[in-house]
This record gives sequence, C-alpha cells and structure tokens, in this order.
Amino acid sequence: MQSQDFQKIDLCGVWANRDAIIKKTRLPRFSDWWKRFVEGLRNTEKPSLESIAFVYALTGDEELGQRAIQLFRQVLPGYVPLNGHNEYYPELTADLTTASACKNLAYLYSFLYPLLESEDKQRAFYEFREHGGGVIYRETLAGAWWGNAPNSNWNSHLHSGLGLSGLILAEDDEEEAQKWIDAVSETMKAMLDLAEEEGAGIEGPGYWGGCYRSVQEFVEAMRNTNRMDMYTHKFWERCVEFPLYMSRPDKSGLINFSDTGYSGLGSSRFFYAIANALQHGLAQWFGDCIFGQSGPSIWDLLYYNPSVTPTPPDDLPTCRFFKSVHLASFRSSWEEDAAFFIMKGGSNAWSHCHLDLNSFFIDAYGERLVVDPGPGQYSIHYFTSVEPEISTSWHNTVVVDGSDQRQPPRHRMSFDLEEGGDAYCRLSDYVSNDQIAMIKGDATTAYGDYLERFFRDAVYLKPDCFVIYDDIRALETRTQRHFQWLLHSELPMIDNEDGTIEIRGEKSKLVIHPILPIEHNYKLPPPRVSPKSGKEFQCFSLRPIWHHLWNVSPGRSPYPQWDARSRSPLYGRDVKFLVVLSVMQRDEPYDKVVNPIATDKITGVEISAGDEINKVYFNPCGSLFQIGDVVSDGEKVVVREKDGKVFSWALVRGRRLRYNGEEIVNESNTGNITQ
Repeated sequence: MQSQDFQKIDLCGVWANRDAIIKKTRLPRFSDWWKRFVEGLRNTEKPSLESIAFVYALTGDEELGQRAIQLFRQVLPGYVPLNGHNEYYPELTADLTTASACKNLAYLYSFLYPLLESEDKQRAFYEFREHGGGVIYRETLAGAWWGNAPNSNWNSHLHSGLGLSGLILAEDDEEEAQKWIDAVSETMKAMLDLAEEEGAGIEGPGYWGGCYRSVQEFVEAMRNTNRMDMYTHKFWERCVEFPLYMSRPDKSGLINFSDTGYSGLGSSRFFYAIANALQHGLAQWFGDCIFGQSGPSIWDLLYYNPSVTPTPPDDLPTCRFFKSVHLASFRSSWEEDAAFFIMKGGSNAWSHCHLDLNSFFIDAYGERLVVDPGPGQYSIHYFTSVEPEISTSWHNTVVVDGSDQRQPPRHRMSFDLEEGGDAYCRLSDYVSNDQIAMIKGDATTAYGDYLERFFRDAVYLKPDCFVIYDDIRALETRTQRHFQWLLHSELPMIDNEDGTIEIRGEKSKLVIHPILPIEHNYKLPPPRVSPKSGKEFQCFSLRPIWHHLWNVSPGRSPYPQWDARSRSPLYGRDVKFLVVLSVMQRDEPYDKVVNPIATDKITGVEISAGDEINKVYFNPCGSLFQIGDVVSDGEKVVVREKDGKVFSWALVRGRRLRYNGEEIVNESNTGNITQ
C-alpha cells in the first residue's frame, strides 16, 4: 500500500510517526502503563474497540488486529446514534452522541485501514452518509441552531464529527466530502477568530476545554492528512493562559462557575498537542500538571513530545483580566497554597451560565473558601426552568426581593455582552501592580426590573485581603426593596459574636467582616443542599436593618418615604455594602482594626494591622476630597503604608493624589496610575 494512501486517512498521524510513538512507550511515564494496557487488551473478552484498533495500528499485532476488525464488523451498520437529544430539540436528529460516534468511527477506519476490505469500507461510507456526517451536514444547511453558534461546544463537536467524516468519505466521494470539509473549515475558523484575542470562552472553563478540544481534533486531522495547518491561527498560541488563570492554585480543578465540574483540569492531550505543534513550553507544563493527576492514555502517547521543555508560569503576572469574556483572576503567587480570587461578569444569555453576575470565589491554602455550587443534574427541567443551582440566591452576589437576575434566551453567536439581551455584567477598571489589584463589575441590566444601578468593586490588597464594595440604587417605586448580600462556602461558618464570621477549614480560614451598611443584620441561613451531589453549602446573608412597619418608634414618620406627608425617608433606595474578607492560616489571630468611611460623597474603609495601614476610598463623582492625610480626585484611591512609609498606591480615573503632604500624583490628564 502506498504511503500517500495512508496519509489521506492518517487522522492522528499514527502511520506517519509509528517509530517515534513506539519509542515513547519506553519512556518512564508510559512504559509500565503501556505493558499493562496491551496485556489487558489481550486478556479481556470485550476490549475497547478504539484501544485495540490503536494498538494494532501502532504495533502491527495481527492477533489484536483480527479481533479489532471482527468487532468493527459487528458494530456496522447502526454504529452512529440519532435522536439522543430529541426531548430538548425535537426538530433535530443529530446531536452530541452522533458527532462522537462519527469521530470514533473515523479513527477506527484510520487505525484499521490495512485490514479493511471493500465491503467494510462501503459499510463505513454508508454510515457516514446516512447516519453521521450526512445528517449533520443537512441539518447545518437547514439552519440547526448549532450550525451558526461559534461560541458553543455543540458547534465545535458536531462540526468536528462532520469534518472527520468528510476526511474519510473523501476516499469514496471526493466531491461530497469536500463540501463537508469546507463547511467545517469555515465554522472552525469563525470559532477561532471569535476567541483569538485572548483564547478565552464564554461557557465556563470546563466547557471551554471540550469545545476547543473538538476544534483541535479537526485541526489535527487536517494537518496530519496534509490538507491545511490551522495551528498557525493566533488562538493556539494564546489559549493556554485562559485555563491556567481559571485553575485553582493546588491544581485540583478549574474554578467551577457556570456548569463547570467540581474536579479536574481538563484533558492533558489537548495541551500536549499544542506543545507538540508549536513547541509551546507553557502548554507542556500544564499538560504535565494534568497528566500527573489523571495518568496516561493513548492520546497522551500520541501527542506528548519529550523534546518540548516545560515552562512554568513563574514569569507571568499573577493577576489577569480577560476582557473578551469579562472574567478577572487574582492570586497571590503561583504556589499551591496561594490565595486565589475570581470575579465573574459576562452575560446571562451565554450558554451554560448561571444567574450569578458580579459573583466571586476565593481559595487559599488549597481549600475552597468561597464557592459556587457548580452544575446540577442535567434534565429537561434544568434547561427550561431555574433550578436551585442556577438561581441567584445560590451564588455570591446580591439578591433583590428574593428574585433571580434576568435570563434571556441563550445566545451563541458572539462574545458581545449586549447582543443577547439586557442581562449582562461588564467588568472594567482593571488595575494591577505587585501589591494591589482592582476590578469593577456593572450588573445593572441583570437587575433592570429592580435597580437603577449595581456596581461591585473588588480591591485585592495582596496577599491576603479583599475589599468588596457594592454601590446599589433601587428604581424609584412605591415599595421597599429587600436586599441580601450572599456568600457561600463548603466549609463550616462560625459566628464570632464580635461582628465577624469565620469560614474555617483544616489549614485556613476566611474572616468575613461586614462594614457597611453601618446598621446591618446578618444571619447564617440553613445550608443549601445540592440535589445532584448531596453536598451542603453554608450561607452567609448580610442585609440592611429595616422594619416591616413604617414607623418603628414614635420619633419616626407614620408615612412611607414616598408619601408627601413623610417628614423624612425611613429607608432610602440607595444601599451600600462593604465587606472586608481576610484570608488567614487557621490558627492565626484576627487583629485588623477596620474603620468605615461614609460621607455624602465618599465611601471607603481604613484597615490597620500591626505597623501596616491600608486606605481604600470610593469617590464616584470624581470630585476633589480630603480624608485625613489623603487628598485626591480619583474615583478609586488605594494607599498602602507600612512603618510610616507608602509602599504602594493606586489611582483610578484621577489626576491628583497627595498623602501626608507629599504630592504623589499631579497629572494634567485623568487616568489610571499605580505603583
């Protein structure tokens, strides 16, 4: 058989690289596993068809090859399923299982190619035409939603199934196959173009991995069959940093907002393939991190390139703002026990989202301190109603009148916040230096039926303190709004009865110190219990003090604030929350002295501990103000002092900062400045 015949169907590069792959089986990371793996296939009655076919292709073992070809003949016809998601999409026939089977069948065809007889090939071609790629292609042309959804894993998965089907069908019908391949090339390029800027995705970090792994399967197949090298696209060089910044410091998992699972970093083969294609050291390092947890697979053996030197992220900034998908990631270092913070913006129209805009998450010392409940059990109800895990009240954000954030229909065509409807959160004002990081979220539209504004500022005083400030104004209406500031943890919560609450782990703790409203109540409601996992999530609820009665004392007006006879407002429509969150070792004493700043124009906090003072001020009007030794016109001002000396500061949209009589900033133009 001619080498060019093999190349046309060599989707994974097995035939072209057999000697190099066999050599890798002798590497320490693969050698013991490989021996057990092959021996297991020999001794089991029902081996994995994909595995046994791969081993045949790599080793040429005729005994395994004959077993594989017999199994191949048993599964055809009818290998590719249809209508698996008919309950969700009754108008469509192809679904995710259809695409998976198409890809598996294409790989089997490639691995078993020398053993396939003409009749075997015709059965495979029929399966692709009538049950696989042909169905996907016809439904794409007919306007299936996933046919034009370049930010959805369904798009990449269905189309990679179509593309691999086309690469195999080309041996029988080049004209029809080329139509399939062209359609897939176009949509895959659109997906890569959409995410090119930062290599990020909008379905959560878990689905990001599956989404772009499907794109990669087609990219690999096109490259190995010498048709096109799509690894030249800038996406691949940039994409490794997105899951890196979404990964927990101890590498136990990705931050599990939206429908991201609780554990695991994804697929090591995805990163090994990038490392191999681009000599990408960071991809190799991240692949090694995953490989160390999950162990080897045939795909790791295929893609791992021992000549690529792993490059850890030590020289990368510890904080990053992904502006294309409105996610901010802060951490104290790249060590496993680092403090770690994520703030989530985005759109409630994005696929697999929860109603959690302006929420945040915190890890430290390898423990999950402020958490998301993660995905619920998938069902028709999960995708057509607001199940508990999706609801706003199960997330670390603000709830108004017990209601959820707005939720438009899912929109899968862009990363544009506004295109999918008025239920989004725009992150902005990102500032970062070695000692300070800041981000602001505007989730007003997600509360548009209740609020005139909902701004959330997060200020990270590295390495262990977070200030969360919410500036909220309710719509003017003849009623009173109920506000709850919520935070959840999988660890126990303890009321210290001194105005602070502790989340206590085995190695760490998080001290929750509510500062504003100055008059506030808090409680620890009954735990949320996940219907899927049975896991309990503790809840902290902070709220302003107010009473259900209009006048709670003879000194108050008997009329509500909107009544003309009212002498003064009982409860206004402006609410400000400010909470200081301190990450600490479990047995470390909490000795911070925290003083609120609340004037007509300025809100903030001054935090003292030992010989260190941190001053954080919010000045939304941008007017010149003086509080103590600080004079500034910045909308946000942070000054950090130790031993009487300023060691870091930050100014957002300001021109002037003076401290202790020393002019730190005096600019002619407004800007963001840090040091």
